[in-house]
Amino acid sequence: MGRERVVPKENEVGYLVKRVQLALRTTLDSALAEQDLTTAQYAVLYHLARSPGVSSAELARLSFVTPQTMIRLVRGLERKRFLVRRPSPKNPHFLESRLTKDGAGALRRAQRQVDTIHERMLGSLSRSESEQLAAWLTHLAEQLERH
Repeated sequence: MGRERVVPKENEVGYLVKRVQLALRTTLDSALAEQDLTTAQYAVLYHLARSPGVSSAELARLSFVTPQTMIRLVRGLERKRFLVRRPSPKNPHFLESRLTKDGAGALRRAQRQVDTIHERMLGSLSRSESEQLAAWLTHLAEQLERH
């Protein structure tokens, strides 16, 4: 029988993806803390800027948190006056969340830090390599999400 090649854990794609995710999250948390934001709060502001009025359930899905965690995040951002919630004109039982002027300002400041971190992470790659990496990661996620 042929011998199976044993791949050291340090070379397994899942391990490497988790290592990058952990390093990115730690770096983002540290940078955003300077603005009294968490990475999860930044994600909420980011998605609200792109989809004003999106539901909390959809925000939770987009931000990779549970609906219960999203409730706490939205309330915290509401206390900071970074977002407001109002009944939807289409369905008064549904609360729409929207960024405030202060929330948009906080997002702009945070986005500059996030962009700097992404540049640091991807700076040694060419644009083509960066695009190829994004395509590969998207493909891997889609392969797992299909099954």
